[in-house]
Amino acid sequence: MTQLGITTGDPAGIGPEISVRAAFDPLIRGQCGLILFGDEAILRAQASVLNLPFDFEPVSRQALRGTGRLPARGIVHVPARSQEITPGTGSQASGEAAARNIEECTAACLSGRLDAIVTAPLNKKFLKAAGYPFPGHTEFLGALAGAQETRMLFVGGRQRILLATIHVALRRVPDVLTIESLARTLEYAASALRIFRWGARKTVAVLGLNPHAGEEGLFGDEESRIIAPAIERARASGIRAEGPFPADTFFAHRGQDGGLGIVVAMYHDQGLIPAKMGGIGGAANVTLGLPYVRSSVDHGTAFDRAWKRGKLSPDPSGLVMATRVAVDLAARAKGRRLDWAWPSSASST
Repeated sequence: MTQLGITTGDPAGIGPEISVRAAFDPLIRGQCGLILFGDEAILRAQASVLNLPFDFEPVSRQALRGTGRLPARGIVHVPARSQEITPGTGSQASGEAAARNIEECTAACLSGRLDAIVTAPLNKKFLKAAGYPFPGHTEFLGALAGAQETRMLFVGGRQRILLATIHVALRRVPDVLTIESLARTLEYAASALRIFRWGARKTVAVLGLNPHAGEEGLFGDEESRIIAPAIERARASGIRAEGPFPADTFFAHRGQDGGLGIVVAMYHDQGLIPAKMGGIGGAANVTLGLPYVRSSVDHGTAFDRAWKRGKLSPDPSGLVMATRVAVDLAARAKGRRLDWAWPSSASST
């Protein structure tokens, strides 16, 4: 059975509640071994408010480094400075708690005890206030794993959408986008198709950057100067890459093509808008480049909904989706090393 850990996010936000609620979701319960990482008192309080039994077995750090049995439902107590944490109000203390959950769970993944990590949301501002100089989860996890680079892939919606650039101001995207970086992104796409058995010979569709994919240089030359050469380089290495496609008409027509493997978007919102068309929680954020599977919700800490009931009670469906995606990907990758090099000596099934 797949064994995964859930980091319960910023305790001042909705992370603890959606983590506990997701753990009791019938689509998850019994489908995997599940260990929560967070402050036990905070998580117990959430379970009490939700009228849910707290049936998580304590798991020691020693057990996460050893070879013995792990429980089907467990908790690793990662103490927070709870007296300094106010529900609905992020702080240095809440950012520190979120970061420590990630560090503990990542260590268990790197030791091989967990197959995957699912992350509830943290707040970038308070992560930085706690002394962690990362713009988000993805970069933090990459640093902990010693990954040279990572990529952000959204799974669970109508398409699998991989981002060529991530948290970059829109005016900087043309400068950050290079033939080399985009060609490497296409290699990540091809590696993901192989590792997760989605079909190694399926198409990697590449979007343009400019309106109408540049209209033959009328609206910009990045398509001819950067994107097309990167596609040619990928093809030369055996990747079935096509494009560049105008993003608007692609998602209206070609985006429904069942033969597509992964769509590569040039910038954050170009990819995230279609990824979220099914609603918040309709897709999971998967990090490529790590030596283990990682998925996350596609929303933030929602401090305004933390510890609220009634209409303001947060929806756990995003974390449920992320957990289901993590279980699926860990099973698909079972027995395979997550080798992100290209070309790879691994099987190309």
